[in-house]
Amino acid sequence: MGTGRSAGAPHPNPPLRRATIADVAREAGTSPALVSRFLTGNQRVSEASAGRIREAVDRLGYVPSVTARNLRLRQTGLIALVVPYLDNPLYSLHATGAERELAAAGFLTVVCSTRTKPDGSYLGRSFFDTLGAGRVDGALIFPYQEEVGDLDTLRAHGTPIVLIDRVPMLPDGIAPFDAVTVDNEGAVFDATVRLIEDGHRRIGIVSLREGSLSGTPRFRGYRKALQAAGIELNRDLVALGDGSDMGGASLFAGLLDNGCRPDAIVVATTLQTRGALDVVRRRELQVPRDLAVIGYRHDQSVLWPDIPAYRYPGEMLGEVAAQMLLRRLSGKDGGDVLSESLGLEFVPSSPLQMH
Repeated sequence: MGTGRSAGAPHPNPPLRRATIADVAREAGTSPALVSRFLTGNQRVSEASAGRIREAVDRLGYVPSVTARNLRLRQTGLIALVVPYLDNPLYSLHATGAERELAAAGFLTVVCSTRTKPDGSYLGRSFFDTLGAGRVDGALIFPYQEEVGDLDTLRAHGTPIVLIDRVPMLPDGIAPFDAVTVDNEGAVFDATVRLIEDGHRRIGIVSLREGSLSGTPRFRGYRKALQAAGIELNRDLVALGDGSDMGGASLFAGLLDNGCRPDAIVVATTLQTRGALDVVRRRELQVPRDLAVIGYRHDQSVLWPDIPAYRYPGEMLGEVAAQMLLRRLSGKDGGDVLSESLGLEFVPSSPLQMH
């Protein structure tokens, strides 16, 4: 029995297949090499040939292969965003900003954590060796001091990196990496000065561990503001430690209960601020009547009680770091180390209030 279709006729439902450069060349009546030159823009193509190629591309629905492009350019099309932990909401904001910039440039963002062992300990050099083995085209990294040697290993592989928020120290000075940082020292200095100008003298601080990459500049800003006002540093008013919301609550409560109660407190991270305000609510403190508090917030923070705070540049930090990495990948910045510092905006009161 016949099929009802002549031997030479096209199949009524041909299998779906991605059009290739060879298909475009046949359709346009030209060579694959000429089509390739037109698509890459590397050489001039006559208007007549260009017109035929454009029409063929439209008819066939040709889409250039990203994989082939990356192989030709020796790229993977992937950028790693390396964070210490995945449970900090700030990192998701940074990732949002970075991913938006990188996607616009044709890159995919892969988020990795350096502390995914069951005990939360550091994965070590093997992690950065894996990243540097041609797996990604570049990396955006939130570093810890202990990682500085491994960052050098990654750079030795030729992988461009940009550090975010903090820069580790080498024995002979600051590590020479491209970096986008935040002026936490300036923000804490300004917060302390504001409280001093409001008449407070017993000003406490809740912040990260002294000596840590993030804690050191914050404490330095606090100390400088006290010194500038002629106020002696009182260690009983200093609570440094765990940067989580639970850590912030514990440190804040400790300042209230240690027998040397402050009349004002600077809380120098977003999560610690959230924890501190939990204590304020539980103890039914009236802010600022019972205690003045200046904290940190990010773009999606809702602070209650409504306190003045410094807005940490969440998405912007990721955006600027991604832009810096893209400039480095383009090769337009030479060999100079790139550096940029972002300020924190003072918000007198929260724009969103809970009732």
